[in-house]
Amino acid sequence: MSDLLADAESWLAGVHKASVSQDVVYQRGSSSVSLKATAGATQSMQMEQGGVLVGFTSRDWLIQAADLILDGRTVMPEVGDTITHGSRVFRVTADNSGEKPFRDSGSGGVTWRIYTKVVR
Repeated sequence: MSDLLADAESWLAGVHKASVSQDVVYQRGSSSVSLKATAGATQSMQMEQGGVLVGFTSRDWLIQAADLILDGRTVMPEVGDTITHGSRVFRVTADNSGEKPFRDSGSGGVTWRIYTKVVR
């Protein structure tokens, strides 16, 4: 018997990709791939020097993990990679803890939420 929740998550990811995603280019060094991604945002707070708490919003991109293929291999996002949407370029950054540049968006690892900051 198949896992009903995993099947539902895969189905929903496909519907999401087909209906609300946009064309972007994911790049690492000289390798790149065109794929579908959905823009999102994460609200964060960060303590600056002097004890000032500053709020900011970062641009996130939701992609299907299986679509991130560079040089014929499925890869995981890395800090420093870029995502280009139209004329805007976003650099992949670590999350607020300074560790990972992405997290699962859901429970099955079908979709990743990649953290970025605008470069230009």
